[in-house]
Amino acid sequence: MEAAFEVFTAQGYEATAISAVAARAGIGQGTVYRYFGSKREILDHVIDFGVEKVIDSVRIPDLVGTAKSLDDLMEALRMAIHGMYDLLEREPRVLRLLLVEAGAIDPELAQRLFGLEAVTASLVAGELARGVREGWIRADIDPPVIAHAILTLVVPVLLRELHGISDPRARERTATMMLQLLEKTLRARRAAS
Repeated sequence: MEAAFEVFTAQGYEATAISAVAARAGIGQGTVYRYFGSKREILDHVIDFGVEKVIDSVRIPDLVGTAKSLDDLMEALRMAIHGMYDLLEREPRVLRLLLVEAGAIDPELAQRLFGLEAVTASLVAGELARGVREGWIRADIDPPVIAHAILTLVVPVLLRELHGISDPRARERTATMMLQLLEKTLRARRAAS
């Protein structure tokens, strides 16, 4: 998987031959076909590998069910954003694979990636709804809408990265702005005296 991931992200899926994957892995091409029926099947596993990298970097388990206050949630979101930034710094091609390559290959893969966004938004919405129930997030928000908005706020950073503009200061400014906006949106209002 690592060899296929490296070759697909360096050369692009369409431009990659199975022989290049085999060479990168240090095995024969026939060995690749012993485990995988096609290049497309390898891609499915590579996409899973890339998604795991994102999930590990963002630390999804730290975001779900752990916050006891809005401050806790904001800190978890801050850590998730920085985890994504760290991944982009270490492996910028992950983003291109997941957002550009995979979605352009066929409708099934594009739909699969949209499904991942929907699952992520659902997890975030559940956490927001929990905060509303517990009183540390304002009661008049629509958790599913806000959850999708949170994910959408990440798009400008991702687009800059896709265009090869990697500026750590711009990332930090964007993260700070997103978190301030979210905190103001989510903070429960105090009752008037």
